[in-house]
Amino acid sequence: MDLDTFTSIIVPGELNETRLDVFITRICDFIPSRSFANKLILNKKILVNEKFEKPSFKVRVGQIIKIDCQFLNEINAEPIGEKIPLTILFEDEHLIVIDKPAGMVVHPGAGVNSGTLVNAILAYCGSTLPSLGSAHRAGIVHRLDRDTSGVLVVAKSQIALTGLSKQFADHSQIRIYQALVYGVPTILKNKIETWHGRDPRNRIKYAVQAEGVGKKAILDYAVKETFASQLFSLVECKLFTGRTHQIRVQMNSIKHGIVGDALYASVPGLIKNNKLLYSFMTKNIDRQLLHASSLGFKHPATQQYMLFHAPLPQDFERALHFLRSIV
Repeated sequence: MDLDTFTSIIVPGELNETRLDVFITRICDFIPSRSFANKLILNKKILVNEKFEKPSFKVRVGQIIKIDCQFLNEINAEPIGEKIPLTILFEDEHLIVIDKPAGMVVHPGAGVNSGTLVNAILAYCGSTLPSLGSAHRAGIVHRLDRDTSGVLVVAKSQIALTGLSKQFADHSQIRIYQALVYGVPTILKNKIETWHGRDPRNRIKYAVQAEGVGKKAILDYAVKETFASQLFSLVECKLFTGRTHQIRVQMNSIKHGIVGDALYASVPGLIKNNKLLYSFMTKNIDRQLLHASSLGFKHPATQQYMLFHAPLPQDFERALHFLRSIV
């Protein structure tokens, strides 16, 4: 991400009374942790209505939060291995398939030198991973947002890096996600095709663009289950392109944003006015409920087709269990 000026965010109603450090972590994918947000605040990189506040400051709906994003252009030292637990679905000499937890950043970035998947893989493999030019993205051929969980493949050999990168570039791999969204789409099974690029009004966000502007973004979705008198639905999305925040932006563009997505989706009034539902959400959902459930590709060395699945994580399952109990 290449941002070099302040970017502004208006505090939405559902994050009213949230601590400033928690708010920054929820709203910004490029902030890896609450402790990092705390550091930015203490170093006066964050303004609340043009004033510097403490990390514990409770933001109010409608306040304007400004983030000095110049730190994102800083260059980090080469990443080092860290012993971080990994859930490994498959491994051989060429690649490793991981079930990434929500909250883990995939690779180091400006100001973020530790705690990432790359740091964990470097320690686990005990050697340098191949890269397409940047040591910070060693072995990485595709990414998941920080708070998106699920299947991700990492290349351990140059053969794997080249072969997998080609499949992701020509979109010949299979990527399927599960998303809990607000409401139920009128068309239960459909294709969304849009043009995708950075939002000119808020540079930490992406948005649907005018035709021909940005890059083409394509996905299929299908409603799998509905809940709570159709206030929510579980949607399966199949990606044909892999744009940054693509599913989050496209589902929100059809007025069915992903539950827990503080950056793109607003909680509908019918849910806010339901004390039982809204109380559960505010206490139990602290990230977008989006999960990469399946990943399929040809093994770059053997050419054997491989398909991997990751079960829904506990927070996602807990939300579904609760919603199924609502008559």
